[in-house]
Amino acid sequence: MAAWIKILERAYKRQLRRIRRNVAVWQIPFRPGGRRWKSSLSYPALESLQKGALQYRYRGMPMLKNPIEVALYYELFWLARPRTVIEIGSYLGTSALWFSDILKTFDIEGQVVSIDIDIPSPSWQRENVRFLKGDAHALSDVLTEAMLASLPRPLLVIEDSTHRPETTVAVLEFFHPHLRSGEFIVVEDALVTDLGVAHHFGGGPGLGISQFLSRHAGDYDIASSFCDRYGRNVTGNPNGYLRRR
Repeated sequence: MAAWIKILERAYKRQLRRIRRNVAVWQIPFRPGGRRWKSSLSYPALESLQKGALQYRYRGMPMLKNPIEVALYYELFWLARPRTVIEIGSYLGTSALWFSDILKTFDIEGQVVSIDIDIPSPSWQRENVRFLKGDAHALSDVLTEAMLASLPRPLLVIEDSTHRPETTVAVLEFFHPHLRSGEFIVVEDALVTDLGVAHHFGGGPGLGISQFLSRHAGDYDIASSFCDRYGRNVTGNPNGYLRRR
């Protein structure tokens, strides 16, 4: 009897995940160019990748990066050659160090500006990395017009903060008038939709991307060369690589 109960519990959990995943996708109202929001990977594969990402470390420090992004960011940096990387959401600061190392690897004289409500205190220091205290919903308080005008271009913006749609929209709308043609803004972790946990994040970043693009579809391309490199939306950031037209 106990074995049958466990089988039924597993079946119930699978069905619940499937329902939550389908509901989250259904709630995303806008599909630019007819693009789907689901990843072509199966749920077990996605779950396995996510577990690995939550354990990923760089230079011995937690960084929580999806392995697909570890590959894609190198190519993105090589293509975009950003001189200023603006990261919204610092966590422990490890990804800022990684971005700095990528710039150095490709001989790009660039800087990293990482913004969070809670500024990390990493054990390392880099001359080209700055941590600034700021709220993703009030970026103008820290990224003033004068400061933005002084930043070396091109910009690469990475939104990796609360993973809630309203935050994603706030960040995208803030940078929209400032991005130049060809510059990228990457929205991290829309994979929460496929993982069936978007309801924990108010709908997730995918919903925020959709809401933003429904108003600015003609201004951005979803860079399929990144989103679909390993299969349709086989990335931690489905439809999250946006390039300004």
